[in-house]
Amino acid sequence: MESETANQEARIRLQTAQQALANLGLPVRAEDFAAVETDEIARRIQFSGVPAAALSISDGPPTTSNLIPVRAPLDGVVVKCDVVEGEVVDVKTLLFTVADTSRLWLTLNVRQEDAKYLEIGQPALFHSSDSKGEPEIHGGLSWISTAADERTRTVKVRIDLPNVDGRLKANTFGTGRIVLRTEPNAVVVPSEAVHWDGSCFVVFVRDKNYLEPKSPKFFHVRCVRPGVKQAELTEIIAGLLPGEVIATRNSEVLEAQLLKSNLGPGCGCADGH
Repeated sequence: MESETANQEARIRLQTAQQALANLGLPVRAEDFAAVETDEIARRIQFSGVPAAALSISDGPPTTSNLIPVRAPLDGVVVKCDVVEGEVVDVKTLLFTVADTSRLWLTLNVRQEDAKYLEIGQPALFHSSDSKGEPEIHGGLSWISTAADERTRTVKVRIDLPNVDGRLKANTFGTGRIVLRTEPNAVVVPSEAVHWDGSCFVVFVRDKNYLEPKSPKFFHVRCVRPGVKQAELTEIIAGLLPGEVIATRNSEVLEAQLLKSNLGPGCGCADGH
């Protein structure tokens, strides 16, 4: 009866040990060790769950008997280690920080009055401040904050950016742009060619006979409707046709003459020398 009781207690301890290992992600079945020598059992238990590749690159055979592999919930790289060898830890101790660097989040601060134009899925472009000369990285708008910042009155939005080549670094700055619409045949002009005459925007269009001998050298004042301004270019939505030649560099001289002669009052068109 004593032997039978001891046998039952041993089975209970065995089941408890198997469950403890299973909770750690190390399933072990006692049946697999029925015909195995004691030393081999100890070796298998010691290295249970440890990949063979990890053992092959170690400095030597581990001497501790309580090796426990730590598995990350995602594929990535260890970006931070919070423990040192020999430190005593428990289940609440932060051991490593693992990150998937193939994808990064870009946070943009959008003006509150412009947030109404944003929608999930819109394409976005990002250029890092430390990557001069490199092309912009394409991403997509994945999240829009429901609140504005109390101090800056801006709305935070999140862009998903691919980073397969590892070119981007975390916690860096740069310039991001969200594409609201695409115009493959847009009419654009240098921003310095667009002027404000007090009531509307104008450009100076060269007369079609400008290059003919003995013809008058005229620039026509043309009222235009500007659109998006990007870098040194401005989109012209209305008022200018593709192929028309306009004054760009030093066009301030024509603007001064326009204001001086009071040509083109309001949004009407007139001619200027």
